Amino acid sequence: MFWRRRRPAQPDPTGRPSDDEIMWQVRETIRELAPDLAAPAVVKNGMLLGRHVPWAVMALPNHTPHDNHFDLAFSTRLDRAGEGLIEDCVSGFGEPREALGVALDIWKQTSGACFLEMAAGGSGEFAGHFDEDDPAGLPGWHTLISEVVAYGPDEPSATAVQDAMLGHLLLRTIAPQLLPALDREQNNGVKVFLCVTPDSLTAEVRVNGEVVEAATAAMAALPWPTVTDAAFARFYAVAVHRT
Repeated sequence: MFWRRRRPAQPDPTGRPSDDEIMWQVRETIRELAPDLAAPAVVKNGMLLGRHVPWAVMALPNHTPHDNHFDLAFSTRLDRAGEGLIEDCVSGFGEPREALGVALDIWKQTSGACFLEMAAGGSGEFAGHFDEDDPAGLPGWHTLISEVVAYGPDEPSATAVQDAMLGHLLLRTIAPQLLPALDREQNNGVKVFLCVTPDSLTAEVRVNGEVVEAATAAMAALPWPTVTDAAFARFYAVAVHRT
């Protein structure tokens, strides 16, 4: 079981939702997609716990100074002591409560989709399964991969970045830099994020919550389209086990 210090319950002067409020919203998000999974779940101390089953989603401390940024983690193996959490972080837009809705919409299509796939039976309904010989997969691993989500104020720009991310077969392309960071035998969480603007590019690859500098640099060095406004794209993968 994973334990963490309980936070004080005082209202946040920024208007940022409490950890329990975030988890109630997560529960509603899951309920939209998998009602049977969400129905018995309970919120306690900033965690959404699967009742009588070994899964949990939890709010982690915000690692940024921005109130519209949310750090989330999950495990579907709470009964196996010592196994790490699968971590992600997502930013929304607007005031903190509005931003939470945006962030959870992104979450449910990326790391949330991987959570649902792992917690709801692994049938391929929520995320794709890729073996090591699949061009989109990771060499040496069975990998769950979410869809690539793209968003931004200009739809053609977002679509162009999304198409490029798909076309690069990104996990396979940056595998030489990424594979050394997979330090668990099972369930390594991989976050891939990109923001392209007319005059800048921000890339980020994280494994188990930590930035992988070499993989991030390899991703940033790839050819990306010219855009007319800020465009964002991201996906999430879980390197489930070695093949």
